Amino acid sequence: MVKATQLGVGYSIGQKIEQELGVKTVLKYDGIKLPTEKPFILVEQMQNNHTQISKLREAIQTTFRFQIGIYAETQAQRSSMQDKLRDLFLFAQFPLYDDMGAETGVFFDVGLTNEVPIDADDLSDKTNMHRLYFDVEVAQIYHKNRTEN
Repeated sequence: MVKATQLGVGYSIGQKIEQELGVKTVLKYDGIKLPTEKPFILVEQMQNNHTQISKLREAIQTTFRFQIGIYAETQAQRSSMQDKLRDLFLFAQFPLYDDMGAETGVFFDVGLTNEVPIDADDLSDKTNMHRLYFDVEVAQIYHKNRTEN
């Protein structure tokens, strides 16, 4: 069993998006400065949830949540990227990378929960114009008595 990690799943989502859309993808971290050149995709960690699914906590499901932001030059570009990403999240399988960026040979599905357009608060801030966020989830089940390969 390969153990998925928050970093590995986020990196994996970003890599698949870059490969399929050919758009720069940025994994958000504290202190990051967003690119000024658009388009780009921002992968941002959200809250995780843990659910006990067997007696004595032998199996736990962790749900990793991410916000995937589209930052486009125009409304038309945002709409086109939105359609492509929606299809990717609904139908594609994602190869899982580990924390060091190596492929593990495991694939996972992404659950799409929301699509939220974001209006620019400040029209002089060109970076934050033509944005949209997807909320996505990836579930991983961990077993207490199984070890990682």
